Amino acid sequence: MRVAPQSIPDVEGFVTSLVRNVPGAVYRCDVDAAFTMQLLGDEIERISGYPASDFVANARRTFDSIIHADDRERVHREIAEALAADEPYVLEYRIVTADGEVRWILDRGLRAVDAFGRECLDGIIFDVTHRRLAEEARLRSEAAAARAAELEASRARIVAAADEARRRIERDLHDGAQQRLVAASLALRVAERRLMESPESAAMMLVRARTELEAGLEELRELARGIHPAVLTDHGLADALRALAERAALPIRIECRVAGRLAPGVETALYYCATEALTNVVKHARATHARVCIEPGEGVVALEVSDDGAGGARLDGGSGLSGLEDRLAVLGGILEVKSVAGRGTVLRATVPVA
Repeated sequence: MRVAPQSIPDVEGFVTSLVRNVPGAVYRCDVDAAFTMQLLGDEIERISGYPASDFVANARRTFDSIIHADDRERVHREIAEALAADEPYVLEYRIVTADGEVRWILDRGLRAVDAFGRECLDGIIFDVTHRRLAEEARLRSEAAAARAAELEASRARIVAAADEARRRIERDLHDGAQQRLVAASLALRVAERRLMESPESAAMMLVRARTELEAGLEELRELARGIHPAVLTDHGLADALRALAERAALPIRIECRVAGRLAPGVETALYYCATEALTNVVKHARATHARVCIEPGEGVVALEVSDDGAGGARLDGGSGLSGLEDRLAVLGGILEVKSVAGRGTVLRATVPVA
């Protein structure tokens, strides 16, 4: 700043005018834990609801006392780091106003020396609440848009998975039980024609028909068990998992710490999570044993499947786990996988109990 040679600068008046006209609260404070104010602009009253005189020399309160409790430690730390590096500081943090409102401020300052040679801080405080709220609203909007897009993609995957499941059931029926029933029907027709002429031959055809019918019924039971096992409907998740473990190709320990029945949708989702996880263990993990644990939480229930196999499983690894994510997402649940190569895999599905 240049001063005309013939003029005598009114430094005090200039500073007073500057403090009143800057769109923020200009301050000078001591370098202490209270941020004891030596000078503070009147704009602080509009920002905080407290008059500047309350803070000067800590007359009625310290400036540190209105810094939000969750931000106070960070403010002290970052200012101390800036002073140690002899650099200006620029902070955004929250204060609690006189009427209890939380507001965001931008605090810009630097080291200075007062008229007595003492170290102090010179700075200015701006109210940036509107900007912060606008940024938070934008982030919430973007997050909601991302969730909506993921939900749409999840729905598309669910529809595709349902279509594939229907095609698989059709193939299983056509190649399995349907062929058995057709063979049984043909055997019964032959037996009917031979009943009078060759009773022994007819009896053999009846035996064949019975064998085909029994095999067809067993295949239908297996298919129905894969669609929705009766034991799950009749006896609940724990018994259904025990029945699943009995048919598995490796030892599986079932631990259930949940008393009583869960909502049908929750039981079904967790059952199929366990089914898919154990299928992956048998097919890919090269494990010697596995464990399935159901445990309650605060408003949620969790199913955890762990093994001692090769590890290395991923949600995006094409193992069917992405379909489980979609199934759980419908209920507001989440799927987590921890799998370190050579140290086994832990799959955890968490679903709200309601």
